[in-house]
Amino acid sequence: MNGDIHQIYAVRPCFSHDIQKVMEINEATLPENYPLFFYEQILERYPDSFLLAYSREKPQMILGYIMWRIERGSSSFGLDYVKKAHLVSLAVLPKFRRMGIASSLLQNSMKVVQKYKISEYVLEVRVSNTGAIRLYEDVHGFEKIRIISRYYRDGEDAFYMSYKYDPTSQYTHKSMGMSDEEIFRHYLRINQPHLCFRCPNCHHVLIKGLNYSYSGSIHPNDPSTLTCAYCNSEILKFSISQGKYDIKL
Repeated sequence: MNGDIHQIYAVRPCFSHDIQKVMEINEATLPENYPLFFYEQILERYPDSFLLAYSREKPQMILGYIMWRIERGSSSFGLDYVKKAHLVSLAVLPKFRRMGIASSLLQNSMKVVQKYKISEYVLEVRVSNTGAIRLYEDVHGFEKIRIISRYYRDGEDAFYMSYKYDPTSQYTHKSMGMSDEEIFRHYLRINQPHLCFRCPNCHHVLIKGLNYSYSGSIHPNDPSTLTCAYCNSEILKFSISQGKYDIKL
């Protein structure tokens, strides 16, 4: 598991004595926090799905974590009732981001979780968290299946994303996901099209959060820049919040 992932960090299973450090990372990086028993329950039921990234130089230093739960439900890709791996939480300490840690955690855990004979991987992500969406969608092949309104406690919407595990390679990835136009029409239907924007450089869709408590949201009076997660071009947050790059069908 930790052979040649990166010269700075490696990945290993989580153990019970690691949970306190995992909780500290969760509380420092995400607005969604969980009680101790929740982590213990995940570790007890699905120990192979709970992985950590740690420093090779200081193995006791935990840099990030990922945990899944296994469940059954309707398929995102048809009428079947399937077994799914549901991503519960993925977090990396801010100073260690952009090093491939989140991607390594995803890649390693998705392989390990296959032992539970799952058919699909599913997750929820904030619609304004463009960096995470790009990681799931462009790097690991997840598809935006639908929007869950007001999914988060602070009122922000979530994309429900899914990846079909198909060892036969008969399924064409990204053939079932929401299009940009479908996303825009969703917000148009609920009278919130002003939340949808395109990057003027790469033309990917960006969604502004409804609240300003999360780092992925854009404050209307913030004159600084936002870096597009897809092409790294800088866009004025002020211009985005004023609708300069509204999507037009």
